[in-house]
Amino acid sequence: MKSDWRRALTALLLTAGLGAGLTGFAPELREKGLLPAAQPETELLYSIVNLTEDLHARTACPLDLAAARARVEAGLRAQALKPVFSPIAEGPGVLMQEVAARPISAGDGTVCGWTASAALNGRRGPVRHDRDGHSYSSLEAASRDVEPLLASPVR
Repeated sequence: MKSDWRRALTALLLTAGLGAGLTGFAPELREKGLLPAAQPETELLYSIVNLTEDLHARTACPLDLAAARARVEAGLRAQALKPVFSPIAEGPGVLMQEVAARPISAGDGTVCGWTASAALNGRRGPVRHDRDGHSYSSLEAASRDVEPLLASPVR
């Protein structure tokens, strides 16, 4: 059994060393054409708009912009996009994340559920709803709907 541990440890150390070596020499290997060139991330300007009209819902469920941004950016980075937030941007080429709160009465108080949809260049993705117990998960799901909106041409 000891030999199995030694073999496994040796294989692990060799793999780690090879990985570290490739990482360290990646620029030189790319110059020589042995590794593919790194693809630059495409920047995507986005804004979050709270469309909650009901005053009670707005008061009971204030938008946590920092948490919302984190969810949007997680969804966009999963598609190799570099998110750039602007609170006031709008127009062609700007992703609009439209959110709306809906208070849900629970036994111990009010829980907030959010819906979100992405709009880009006159096209709109599907409306997404939060998963139970996961605030702003709808924003991350809507952010993952952006790729088809980017790919299709504007008519």
